[in-house]
Amino acid sequence: MHAFDDIPPRLFEPHVTPSILATVPDCFRNILLDSASKLKKKQNSILISSNSLANRFILERWGIRPSQRKRYRNLFTNVRKRCRAIFQHYLMRGRVEWETMKSRHVFGVFKFDEIRGNLILGFVLMSPEAQWKLRSR
Repeated sequence: MHAFDDIPPRLFEPHVTPSILATVPDCFRNILLDSASKLKKKQNSILISSNSLANRFILERWGIRPSQRKRYRNLFTNVRKRCRAIFQHYLMRGRVEWETMKSRHVFGVFKFDEIRGNLILGFVLMSPEAQWKLRSR
């Protein structure tokens, strides 16, 4: 019998490596594209918080729900810090853009709110004709 045999495996926290954290922007792009495809004609902006990005990343990666945050405190803390850093980067740039084989995606970025470290950004989908209107910072 080992010392850890009586501890359920779910109590062990996943180890967060820099290579795992490097995939957070991919999750962010998926969220942004999903939201943009569901965007109604009346709405012109998408609001995403850094904590919601972290929660979705953790759920997709490890299957850990936000309600389990106390049990996996270090995991949530590390991923949330990374998400805030990514959001700060995009906010300073003033835009998010990437190219796929089919198209080019450009979003303008603005700060909507910041509550206790949870950074909420607004993203505006830009058409190729209107991209020149985005100011670079």
